Amino acid sequence: MGTDVDEYQLEIQAIRSTLTKLRADEADPELIEEYEAELRILVALYQAATETLQAGVTDRRLGDVLADLGFGDWTMENVYSFIYDAALDMEVAGHDLAARVSQTDFVGALLSAEE
Repeated sequence: MGTDVDEYQLEIQAIRSTLTKLRADEADPELIEEYEAELRILVALYQAATETLQAGVTDRRLGDVLADLGFGDWTMENVYSFIYDAALDMEVAGHDLAARVSQTDFVGALLSAEE
């Protein structure tokens, strides 16, 4: 994946910057909390996508399954889209979405979709 900063990292950096400014300005704690939650979710999604993308380098079946599911080629954008869609379908009642994403085996989910 190299050292290039992608659009997901830029979005995460932008939210971190906004949070820093909100804290410095002593903004409404609820607003800060919303940004913190959004940051946790984006970081979890990005980490899951990165780990899943790396797994696909050694296990070519993952790319085939992703394509079969309609997400296209094995790229960061398409893997992220798969994980994002899966996260939207998660039952999170009483749970933190970021934690649920972090605990989910997306490689296993792709491989089970193969069957």
